[in-house]
Amino acid sequence: MFEFIRNHQLNIMLALCAMSALMGILLLITRFLPKRRKWILIAMEVIATLLLGFDRAAYIYSGNRGAAGYIIVRLANFMVFFLTSGIVFTFNLYLIDLLERIGEYRKPRRLNLVAIACIIEMLMVVANIFTGLYFYFDEENFYHRGNGFLLCYIVPVIAPLIQFSVIQKYKKSFSRYIYIALCLYIFVPIIVGIIQIFTYGISIVNMAMVLVSVSLYMFSYLDINEEVQRTHKKEMLNLKEEREGMKNLFEQTVTSFTSAVEQRNHLWKGKSLKVAEIARKIAEKSGMTENECEEVYYAALLHDAGFVTLPDSLLDKEVFTEDEEKIIHNIPRLSSEILSGIKEFPYLSETALYCSELYDGRGYPEGLKGEQIPVMARIIAVADAYVKAIFKTKTRNSVPMAVVREEFVKEAGGKFDPVFSNIMVQLLDAGDAGPVEEENYTVETELSCEDYRSNVSVGIPILQSEICVTFKASLQDSDGKNGFFSAPSIILFDSFDRRVHTDEQLIEDYRYIEYGELWFDGHSISTNVRNMEVQVSEKNESDNLYKITAGRYEDHIVLTLESGKKMVKAIIALPDISRSIYIGLTGEHCKLENIQIDFTAKFLEEKDIPRIADQITFINRIEADIPNVQINSTLSAYTEGISLKNQTSVAFHTMSFPDSSFVWHCPYIVLFYSEDGKVGGKNYREYALVKLNGEDNGSNDYAENHFVMKKDSAFKSWEVWKECNKAGLECEIEFQRQGNSITMTTYNLGIHIENTTLLHNAPKEVYVALTGDQCALTDIRIR
Repeated sequence: MFEFIRNHQLNIMLALCAMSALMGILLLITRFLPKRRKWILIAMEVIATLLLGFDRAAYIYSGNRGAAGYIIVRLANFMVFFLTSGIVFTFNLYLIDLLERIGEYRKPRRLNLVAIACIIEMLMVVANIFTGLYFYFDEENFYHRGNGFLLCYIVPVIAPLIQFSVIQKYKKSFSRYIYIALCLYIFVPIIVGIIQIFTYGISIVNMAMVLVSVSLYMFSYLDINEEVQRTHKKEMLNLKEEREGMKNLFEQTVTSFTSAVEQRNHLWKGKSLKVAEIARKIAEKSGMTENECEEVYYAALLHDAGFVTLPDSLLDKEVFTEDEEKIIHNIPRLSSEILSGIKEFPYLSETALYCSELYDGRGYPEGLKGEQIPVMARIIAVADAYVKAIFKTKTRNSVPMAVVREEFVKEAGGKFDPVFSNIMVQLLDAGDAGPVEEENYTVETELSCEDYRSNVSVGIPILQSEICVTFKASLQDSDGKNGFFSAPSIILFDSFDRRVHTDEQLIEDYRYIEYGELWFDGHSISTNVRNMEVQVSEKNESDNLYKITAGRYEDHIVLTLESGKKMVKAIIALPDISRSIYIGLTGEHCKLENIQIDFTAKFLEEKDIPRIADQITFINRIEADIPNVQINSTLSAYTEGISLKNQTSVAFHTMSFPDSSFVWHCPYIVLFYSEDGKVGGKNYREYALVKLNGEDNGSNDYAENHFVMKKDSAFKSWEVWKECNKAGLECEIEFQRQGNSITMTTYNLGIHIENTTLLHNAPKEVYVALTGDQCALTDIRIR
């Protein structure tokens, strides 16, 4: 390498001189550096350029005995030695400027010593003209080292080490790039200077000085660039914090306004916020951007602003006269007018105007239809309908989730945008849209009953795990002297909210059914059961402790009621296996105290309850290619897996149970893989689940599903759909497989379904199985 430098050093010197001069020019037009530091760097680049330029001239004219050569050789060598100390001195000024910039106004004494040493060294170079201590020239005009040559290395070597000790002291105050540049400026010339002692005839020290001078500018530029980025980042952070502050202020203002509106009716409290939260979830799940979701949130929060104008006489009403309905229908326009003053967010006014429009065109105020309705209004219409259903009113509790879900399934494409309605159903299924207040199913610890059934406890579920209920009863007429009946009793029932109802509308809303009543003396009333057998045995105890033990196996219930005088054992056959059953504690002219509920360790089996009615089965029909299957509850049973070929057809007869309630009480199709071809088998992967009422479970980690459901003129209504399913109908499903793509099509009662499944890692065998909810599948044929 040294030989290469020796052969080309004049060209290298010229290139480095040009580079250093260019850096000086760039520094001259640079505006990003502090003025003093800028001129110090310019001085360093000029000194470095002159240093190398004179060194190059010394080599060119070495041995030239002409008058010009004589002068240039001496002047050039003098300037090389003089400027070497000068560049150390200038670097010292640069270091002092850095320290002052970081707040160190007291200049370290070591730097003063370096400055003095540099000046002395430069004076020694001047003295060398007369003494030849560092260098001299022979008669041929050639340069030679003097006897004191090594003394000229004291300042270039020792001074930078002293400067480095200062750099290390204030290391944490320098940026990363500045610290690297300072270290390079210190150690590269020192290392090269030591090498220079042993490599006579080449000027690698001066070349190194130019390079580190250039690097000082480059690293200064990088440091400033990083500082600009830090400043920009800080400014953006401050701007973000400012925007967050404005956003919080806006949200607080909006929340305060909506709270003021909701204060007019305590039943509205929290409604707007709940609508906003649900609307944002729908927007997020539909793929909207973060900003769009925020807009949906605020539009939903304010969409009912017009209710502030509602007359007090209408606040608590649920049924309106024709004139009152006109007032209600004008609320969206009033909301829009109120919000039109917020010029910065025009979407608030537009959305409020159209939130009461329905997808099928039956809404108000303008009767818009389909995608004529702004997308945010369509989302909020779904969220608002959900919240209205789960909020309590003066006449009812929140609507059961199953009933709410069915409304969104049935009205997808009717009242609601089908996309957003289906997303709402997905939120319900995933448990991401729970009620405003969780239903309190805690059973009371005491109960006072005057007239019979005037007070009934929350329902206590009867499950396959045996349950034990105990309480003490205070009877108002224990000996019958007062002439009225006084005793505790129980009601057996089923209801979505686990409560006993007598109002016809609530009975319909909560699917309430009453099975019967039992007293502790053995009296009983049987209403909606297939059979009930009651046995009574006498006891002779004075204890006022009452005990109920209950359990079930499939459609049979066993109950034991014990008091101090009698033990009553009842076996009940329910209408079907899909029903739930609850115990409601009640009584007449008595007080039930210290009510306690415990589960025993007993898990009932078929042998524990004598059968008093035939086993309910809906599959005692013809069997075809695979066994019939009865599905008593959601996904509780499946057919065998059917291996799909390029073209496969599955036909079957379906019948929903007589007491089935919902549109999804119908067959489902599951597309899957497992090693044994069974649902839930080893290495099970589910690709798709499609319900014949037009629902699907969407895509998952194993497959991408493209689902389409359309209704044609043959579809009469969902009530007709449910009745036809209860009566029984024939279904056929067609499958086509091409590689990793499987297309399923079926048409039933005016509902056309097509689902294309794209498998991510397609196995050789893919299976389909039939399942469902509260339905029986028979005569299953595979072609």
